[in-house]
Amino acid sequence: MRALRYERYGSPDVLHVAEIAEPMPAAGEAKVRVRAASLNPLDWKIRAGHVRLIPVFRGPPRGIGSDFAGEIVGIGGGASPRHVGERVFGSIVPFPREGALAEFVVVPASRVVPIPESLDFEHAAALPVAGGTALQALVDHARIVAGRRVLITGAAGGVGHFAVQIAKHRGAHVVGVCSAANIEFVRGLGADEVIDYAREDFTRHGDRFDVVFDAAGASSFAAARPVLADDGCYVNTGGDAAAVASTVAAAILTRLTSRQRAVPFMLDNSPQTWARLAALAHERVLCAHIERTITLDEVANAMRAMETGHGRGKIVVHP
Repeated sequence: MRALRYERYGSPDVLHVAEIAEPMPAAGEAKVRVRAASLNPLDWKIRAGHVRLIPVFRGPPRGIGSDFAGEIVGIGGGASPRHVGERVFGSIVPFPREGALAEFVVVPASRVVPIPESLDFEHAAALPVAGGTALQALVDHARIVAGRRVLITGAAGGVGHFAVQIAKHRGAHVVGVCSAANIEFVRGLGADEVIDYAREDFTRHGDRFDVVFDAAGASSFAAARPVLADDGCYVNTGGDAAAVASTVAAAILTRLTSRQRAVPFMLDNSPQTWARLAALAHERVLCAHIERTITLDEVANAMRAMETGHGRGKIVVHP
């Protein structure tokens, strides 16, 4: 089968398409023919070696990619919650396993979720990591309800465009932060107001917000605090180790000194979350914006563009 692989950490130039043996499912596993996979910043950060010090991470040579959708073509021995021919989607735990950017993947049968009939493979593949991040940050951590004022940085990006839709569904007043080129796109997602970050610093905005969701990792709790309500919540997706450390320190400080909250984010990339996303997509609450679809041979160039941080919506790969 064709699969995207890399032999060493580095730039997108290390990626290449290889012919490798098809994986075979063991007991409790399902073999999925991948019809679509989507790219996330996590993919290029792993390829670049940003997580190489995590003990359970298996380094190169290896595959790449997490989110996928397809149909089950094989089941390992024993009882299984899934069956051959079922349309499913999910996200591979990237540390010990091969990647999703391949013609076939083998995963635990318990770690895939049925795709609603109303959803195609491309839109299902776009959901797990980006949609799950937005859902967990705003609903589980920030606990937004109707009438809350929510500010979202990176509002046009993979996580951000889902976050705008979720916040509006919850009845919040949404202010999105993005580039000038994406203002109309973010308004089309439902944002009540849009800030062009090149013309205005949101941390100097006159209003105060109940929630600041830093989906772009563009700020910090200390910078956002002046525009955060007295009992407001700041969530940072932790784009790098420094951002995580800063938010953890802020979480401890706020617990001791104020009613504000800073949340050090860690994604619960689980089937339970994907099932919630599938339900929201089926109800048309969430609709992934697929900026473009590409082949395995085009992934390296797509990752170069992603690393600039100026993407819109999701990029989907057809293996």
